[in-house]
Amino acid sequence: MEKMVESKSPYTAIIERIRAMVVAGEIAPGDRLPPERKLAEKFGVSRGHLRRAFQALAERGVIESRQGDGTYLLSDVERSPSVDGILEAIRHQSDMLHEIIEFRQMVEPQIAALAAKRIRRKSLDRLKIVVCDQQRALIGGRQVDGLDALFHRILAESTENRVISQVMTTIEMILNQSRSGWLQSSDRRHASIEGHLRIIDALEAGDSEAASQAMQEHIRAVERHIFE
Repeated sequence: MEKMVESKSPYTAIIERIRAMVVAGEIAPGDRLPPERKLAEKFGVSRGHLRRAFQALAERGVIESRQGDGTYLLSDVERSPSVDGILEAIRHQSDMLHEIIEFRQMVEPQIAALAAKRIRRKSLDRLKIVVCDQQRALIGGRQVDGLDALFHRILAESTENRVISQVMTTIEMILNQSRSGWLQSSDRRHASIEGHLRIIDALEAGDSEAASQAMQEHIRAVERHIFE
């Protein structure tokens, strides 16, 4: 039981393993699930797969993540929506994330390149403050995912192109799906800070090509952390 059945989707296997824990009396509705790292090791899956399965279960009221207090089983998994329905939700969300990353790769490097030509000292200082706040949050073990969105919002404003700024603000809610807390990890937050610092260096140098390249690498790193 400790080894995953290779022919199954990892998401199917995760849900079936949680069911098996309920049947075995290891957990019951109202109980807190074991920590994410331990469950991933127990089930033989990546923490990314576990987070996506948990997200789908949370959306259907089967489990609930409580900030600073872990994840709780709310209802009997046997009475939850079918595995097929949950997997369909995961597939839809995964497809959407791929499309968001594709869009960001098309647009954001160009935004960074234009910002490198036009950014003002005040905006540069604001970007540095955001990254400092990200670093402090990471050291303090706090999740402040709005800071990532703020960094990219300031960058769009720094192009001094009102259409770019308004468009990016309008679609920010869509783009924020790639910044969801359940997709975050300590490694991803470290990588985000490093990526933002490289972008700032290019902006400060007024180097459009370097800014575009830094943004491309930043988004590729986001993609790796989400899907790998």
